[in-house]
Parts: sequence; C-alpha cells; structure tokens
Amino acid sequence: MKRKAVSLLLAALTCTTALTGCGGQGSTKSNSGKSSKETSSTAEDTVDENGKVNGLMNSEGLPLVDKEGDYKFSIFVDNSNESDDFYMLNEFKKQTNVDVELRRFPYETATERLNLDLNSGDYADVIGGWTLNDSMILTYGVQQGVFIPLEDIFKKYCPNIEKVLDLPGVREQMTAPDGHIYGIPYVTGDTTVGYSPWINERWLKNVNKEVPKTTDEFEDVLKAFKDQDANGNGNVNDEIPFSTDPNNKHIEAMTGYFGLPMNKFGVAIQGDKVVYGGAGKEYRKFLSWFHKLFKEGLIDTELFTQDSATWEGKGNKDLYGTSIAYGSNEFSGIVMDDPTQKSEFSALPVLNTDKDGIWLRDTDGFSTFRTQAVITDNAKNPEIICRWFDNAFELENGIGCNKGPVGVDVIKEGDDYVIKDISSLPEDEQEKLSWGNLWIQELPKYLPADFEFKEENPAYDEKKALEEQYEPDLTKDIITENWIPLDDIDRYSDISTALNDYFNQQQAMFVMGEQDVDDDAQWQSYVDGLKSLGLEDWVKMRGLDGIAK
Repeated sequence: MKRKAVSLLLAALTCTTALTGCGGQGSTKSNSGKSSKETSSTAEDTVDENGKVNGLMNSEGLPLVDKEGDYKFSIFVDNSNESDDFYMLNEFKKQTNVDVELRRFPYETATERLNLDLNSGDYADVIGGWTLNDSMILTYGVQQGVFIPLEDIFKKYCPNIEKVLDLPGVREQMTAPDGHIYGIPYVTGDTTVGYSPWINERWLKNVNKEVPKTTDEFEDVLKAFKDQDANGNGNVNDEIPFSTDPNNKHIEAMTGYFGLPMNKFGVAIQGDKVVYGGAGKEYRKFLSWFHKLFKEGLIDTELFTQDSATWEGKGNKDLYGTSIAYGSNEFSGIVMDDPTQKSEFSALPVLNTDKDGIWLRDTDGFSTFRTQAVITDNAKNPEIICRWFDNAFELENGIGCNKGPVGVDVIKEGDDYVIKDISSLPEDEQEKLSWGNLWIQELPKYLPADFEFKEENPAYDEKKALEEQYEPDLTKDIITENWIPLDDIDRYSDISTALNDYFNQQQAMFVMGEQDVDDDAQWQSYVDGLKSLGLEDWVKMRGLDGIAK
C-alpha cells in the first residue's frame, strides 16, 4: 500500500500563523560573537592561527570553548521535571565549557508561552520539544527565517549528526520543501504501539471478571469496577473505571475496535487507503459507544479538564481500573519491589478482533522526529550549538542520556555496556539517575538502532510485552508524514489549526452529551463544520486518499 502523509500537529497549538511578522529583534543576549543571520552559511567562517573558529570555538575536539563563561546559549523546552538539575546536562558543561540557560515550561503551558516569546522577539536561541511541528518549521523557518538552516554547519562541524542524517531516509525526511534542514535530527528505535489502554488485573480478580475481548465485555467490566469495591479499600464509590493521559488522550484510537484504526488527528487507515476518519461512520459508532459509557458514569468526569498532576494523583491513589497511557507506571504509582516482575496492570487487548477490530501501528520500530530542536536567529555562533548537540550524539553520551552515565550505573566490560543494579544506592542517588533526570528527554539524543545493553537483572519490559500482544492485531502499514508543497503553506497552516481545534472540541461535546452524536442532523452539522473549515483542501494537500464516509 502506498503510504500517505500526515503532519504531527499538536492539539494545543492555537495560533500557528497568527504570529506572522514576528522577528528576532529586541531579545537579550548572553553569548558573544556574530549573529546567526551571518553564519547560517559557513562560507564566511574564519579560523585564526590558534585554531579558533570565528574567534571563539575550538575547531577540533573538546572543550568547545577554552573556559567556562566564554559562551552560553538558551533552550526553550516543554518539560515537567521538578528541577533543572539534569545529570547529563551537567556532564556536557564539564565536557564543553558551554553554559546552557534552560527555559522549561510544562507541556500544558509551553505552547502559549512560546507564542508569547515569538511575538515579542525574545525567544530562546534553541527551541525544542513537542511544542514544535511541521507547520512551525514551514512558517518560522521557510517563510520568516526565525529558524535558521543548519545543513552547512552540520556538514562542516558535526560528523555525528551527519552520520545520523545519512541513515536510510533520514536526510530526506529532515529536508524541508525549500531544500534546507532546520532541525537537529532525533532518530531512535521506537515502539510499534505508543499509547494504549492498561487494565488492572487485581481489580479484575476482585470483581471476579476475566480480561475482556469485546466492547460489550469491556463495558460489563467497567460496570463491575464502578459498582463494586474493585480497589478493595472499603469504599464502593471512589473507583474510576476509565481515564486517560490528559496530554495524550488518544481515545479516538479505540475507533479501531469498530474497524477504522485512527490517530489523534483523525487520520485513519481504511483497507489499502489512508483517509480522514474523523467524519466516518466508524468514528461515529465509537463516539456513540463512548458517550454511553460516559453517561453511565464509567468514564472519568474530568477526562477533558484535568491536568497531568491530577490524573497521576488519582492513579497513585489506586482509583483507576483502566487508563490510556504510554506505560502503566505513568499513572499507577506502582514501584515493584522486584523489577523483574510485571505490575498488576496489563495492556487491554485489542477488542472486537472477531468483528474487524484492529489497532493502528504507530511505527515500524524506528522513528525520525524532525521538529524536536531548532536554532533561532537570536543565536550567536550557532556552530557552537550544533557541535554541542553533536557531542551529545557521541556513543557514551547517548548511553548516558538513555540509560545512565557510563562508569556510574552503566559499566563497560570489554565491548559490552552493562546496566548495573542501583537499587542499593541511597534514594536520592537513585532519583538523580532516574530516566527523567538524566536528560531533557524532549530534546534529541541518539543511540544506534542495533545497540544493545546487557543487564545484571533485566527488568520486566511491559512495552515489549505490549508489542508482542498487539502484533497480530496491528495494521500492516503506518501513517507516515511528509512535507507539504511550499505554495500551500499559508492555507495549510490555517486549516490545520482550525481543524484540529474543532475535532477535539466536538469530540468532547459528543462524549459528554452536549451534542447528540446519534442525531443525524447534529452529526451532519459536525461534518459540515469540518468541510467549512477546509477539510477537503487539507486532505488534498496532505495527499490522503479521501474522507471516510
């Protein structure tokens, strides 16, 4: 089947094109040297007799600059860590002598803050994380020059990044329609299934139910969770049968139970075609079923209003029987005494597989993210920033960002890198070495796809178990993304933002019953609304095969 394209637009983005005209003036600089507008091409770089590029950067090796304080750059990123103390960030400072000023904001507020920064011109030297998307690259890179081209710098100064770009298909995906590369590549092995529902097997045992296989059985299980003391705390009224990650709800993915596997932007695989599924009869069936669950009190009443802290807090109190998440530990609060054993949560099977139930395959096990970090025209000496990331791509630095620093909890034994058991370390030391505190995980990092660790005591891998369980019921193909034509940038950006906002808004209204999904007139009004926002043009620009009926 021919794979089609869909842009990874973020649901929270509300003004992609409203910022046209913002520029890089008026920002405060802490670094020194000439502006990036003069150095986006390396043709005029100079190397003095001391081997200094543009009077500042060492042309080879480490450190990048002679002493701490010679150069500093800022990074804007969405990240919800409790502190800015990232282990590998400190290590990179020691290696490079380069200071980094972090401008960190939780995902829930990062997009609004970034828009304000871009409007004012006081944006960071580097913008990274999930707040970026293709539309922003096209608008602020291709059209406005706020994000600067990087391919010349990579070629001249960044051998590790060049190796990543030379991986099959990566350079093509990273190259925008104008022929330039605006992002630091983030290439990684990836799961075939990202977000999925997780069900509590202890709760199932407490209410004397089996793991459901159909939507009817699932509804029956949720009713048992609600009506009985499923969590066993003596209170029959505190159970929440179903919830989901507020930032990654993915409830429309369950349209796959009705035969139309769909992503969170409404794009779906239908037979051998890729279509817009948000107007299809299968999506309507899903909404009708899910509204019924909501009306019966089986769905978290705060599904569309809570933030991550609230969702996690309720999960940590053992209030969820089922929740959609990347992994069950994101909401369950369960820490296994024996990490080699699975927790009480398991992946909910793909339902209705006997009636065309199917789940969308997210990746082929390998992903290229092209919008995880860009350098702006506020940055001076962007070649230093590029080399700073290039150094982060060194093998042992990549190990540090992914698993932990070499020599601390990853030990090199011959040619092998062995993950040590750090459970005997003090809790504060274990916390410093936890995955989220190693590195700003929203930013690019790199390990070769075939790289393997050895572990003294391998922990139970619930994502691997999920992949094996789902594999027979996944789509054969994936929905891939490509760049849209330059001539369509403005129109596409306008439509994309409006469509995404409308899709999410209407979804919430149908689920909560503010609109009746089973009323033909109200459903047609919703479909007409999609089309009035430019859905048909959007489908053509994305190269999809059509709109699901």
